[in-house]
Amino acid sequence: MCGRAPRSRACVCRWRGSLEQREVSFRRLAALVLVALAVAGCDEARHGGGTATLWVTRDRGAHVMVDATVPAGQTLIRALRSRAKVKTRYGGRFVQAIDGVEGSLGKRHDWFWFVNGLAGDRSAAEYRLHAGDVAWWDYRDWTHDADLPVVVGAFPEPFLHGYGGKTRPAAVLVTRPVEASNLDALVRLIHAKGTFRRVAAVPRGWNILELVPGAPRFTAHQRVTGGPSSPIVLTFAGDVGKLLAGGFARRFSVP
Repeated sequence: MCGRAPRSRACVCRWRGSLEQREVSFRRLAALVLVALAVAGCDEARHGGGTATLWVTRDRGAHVMVDATVPAGQTLIRALRSRAKVKTRYGGRFVQAIDGVEGSLGKRHDWFWFVNGLAGDRSAAEYRLHAGDVAWWDYRDWTHDADLPVVVGAFPEPFLHGYGGKTRPAAVLVTRPVEASNLDALVRLIHAKGTFRRVAAVPRGWNILELVPGAPRFTAHQRVTGGPSSPIVLTFAGDVGKLLAGGFARRFSVP
């Protein structure tokens, strides 16, 4: 028995025992790594695989810093770190700086994020990207609009992919003359369930693309005040052809 062995044999036994313990620890660590990888893989599969779009801009989209395609299934903060140098606070839950551009409470400038044009309601470390998502970080002065729940610059989002992988039925509300071919194209583009002439006729929980007369403008608001999953209205006046061509990318609103 090892306990009765001479000192040299006891040392060998202890060495062998230590080695065996290390091997067991290594096997356990390897097993934990495999489990973690499997969980991550399941998360990616559950969130659709595929890819998402990542934008990083300044001043309401006026200056583009990053325009990239990233794998879906990962967290928004991980996707951001893969394309930019990121400085965080509060245990990695809050983005303080991206590529050296740093937020400041005193100057009222900070980083904000949207997914498919909808303002995030949680830490970017908790939001997992779904296939087709448009994730958008913007650094801006928030003096007059700290609360900005929806913007137009990811159109045709949020009609296609919504928020958190959940979408709402869509409608086109028409209160101006629109060429039939353009109207049909818009209906197809946002997967609308129909066109309407009166807002009261559109079911309460639906998202709306509203075509109105007047000077060119493109704005957004929530139909019902709430989080990013609330129904929204995008109101557009102007050249529908330009809207179809994606002429308002990375704009908060027009004018």
